[in-house]
Amino acid sequence: MIDKGMIRQTIITIGLILITSTVFGQSKESYDYAFSEIHKMLKGDTPLDFKKAVFLTENAFYSNNLDYNEFCQQIDDIEIQLNQFMRDKNVVNHPMGKHFAIFSYMMEPSKYNGNIKLVYDFEDLTGQKDWTKMFITKLLNTKTGNCHSLPYLYKILAEEQKAEAYLALGPNHLYIKHKDDKGQWVNVELTNGTFPRDGWIISSLSITTDAIKAETYMEPLSLKESVALCLYDLALGYQFQFGHDDFGLQCCDTLLSYFPNCIYAYMVKSEVLSEKRKSLLLANNNQRNPEISEIEKTITGIYDHIDEMGYKDMPKEQYEQWVKDAEAERLNQQQK
Repeated sequence: MIDKGMIRQTIITIGLILITSTVFGQSKESYDYAFSEIHKMLKGDTPLDFKKAVFLTENAFYSNNLDYNEFCQQIDDIEIQLNQFMRDKNVVNHPMGKHFAIFSYMMEPSKYNGNIKLVYDFEDLTGQKDWTKMFITKLLNTKTGNCHSLPYLYKILAEEQKAEAYLALGPNHLYIKHKDDKGQWVNVELTNGTFPRDGWIISSLSITTDAIKAETYMEPLSLKESVALCLYDLALGYQFQFGHDDFGLQCCDTLLSYFPNCIYAYMVKSEVLSEKRKSLLLANNNQRNPEISEIEKTITGIYDHIDEMGYKDMPKEQYEQWVKDAEAERLNQQQK
């Protein structure tokens, strides 16, 4: 029997490849549109919609060539399987039934996901070579993702199911938090499909005491903060295609006005300003002027604030090792 869902997924995948090869890096206007639509949500002009905000950031990268209806249909198809799972397992009315279904669909091969669980993509972990590695559209069509797309998908599925799930930040990392049926917080680590304790997250990601006190990491993000975080993704996608300019500053400043504790935005803002300083110095024969001095003052202030937020650098190599250690920890727990 022909699997129509598989045929549609193959067509979408081929379409994304064609779009990438033909329109990559061609349209800044798509970023302006995405920014405007996300900003409308944050201002309250339109309802907050995390699914739509995520789609807008990815669609901007593809110069508005993605189909939102097709994207929603892929999510709806998963929702059908989640609902069937809950009926089959008799957990429709269980307080944790929806989370049980989402986690199982994502992390365990079964008839509900075509016996293909979602797995971690160890190649180009942070999208430095290929920014689409961070995308949910890529995750949906290849069944491989990372610590960005996997928790984003979990959050979207939970929103669709009317289940409470929150994104939480770590150094270069995202994971999910939700409350159990006793009202206690549960951490969901989709890198390896486990439920780590706070202590393990703190130690394994080297989160500082200052960062915990400043609530920089590990805090459940509100829906508005989650939507605002999409402006960080938008800024990085733009940076990947067009480099550093004032659009990145616009995204970061707007993000911080709704999510002032987003350390990621401060880091991007400092990068953009540093590049702007270099350009101005080059154009001015390496002679400082009032504009350059003001930028330097702003950069220094950002660095000081980042330090106050408890930032500690985690090099790419160290994060790659953390991912491997997380998988080893999962296997260890499984054996026990």
